[in-house]
Amino acid sequence: MSDSDAYDRQEPREDDYDERRVGRNPREAGKWISAFVAVLGLWLVAQAYMLNPIAGNFWSDVIVGVALIALGGYNYYRRSDEGLGSVAVGAFVALLGLWLIATPFILGSTDGAGAVETDAEFWNDVVTGTVVFILGAYSAYQARDRHAAVQTTRT
Repeated sequence: MSDSDAYDRQEPREDDYDERRVGRNPREAGKWISAFVAVLGLWLVAQAYMLNPIAGNFWSDVIVGVALIALGGYNYYRRSDEGLGSVAVGAFVALLGLWLIATPFILGSTDGAGAVETDAEFWNDVVTGTVVFILGAYSAYQARDRHAAVQTTRT
C-alpha cells in the first residue's frame, strides 16, 4: 500500500469540511426576503395599471417594479441554491426603495395641465418604497455579514 492510498482513505478532518462549505448558505437564509422583494415589484407593476397614476409615476413604477422582480428573483435563485445573496443587489434594491419614496414628491406634484396624484397613489409609493428600502438594506447587511464571515474563515 502506498502513502497516497493511505492518504486517500483518511476520514475528512473538520478543517477540510469548513473549507468545502465556504461561500455556502445551507439554511437558505434570506431567500424569502428576496421573494418578497420580487412580489413587491409585481405589485408595483400591477398597481400602475390599477391606480392609473400620472405619466411620470406610471413609468417610474413600471420600471422600478420590473427591476425589483429581476433583482429579487436573482437573489432568490442564488440563495435557494445554497449560495450567498449579493450585497450589491441588496444595496441597489434599497436605493430603488429610496427612489420610490421620493418619486411622489419629485414627479407626482403636477403633470401637464396641473394634474395631481391621488392620495392612494401617493401613499402606495411611499409605503411600498419604505418596505422595499428596509428589505433591501437588511438583505445587503445580511449578505455583507455572511461574506465577511467567509473571508475570515479563508484566512
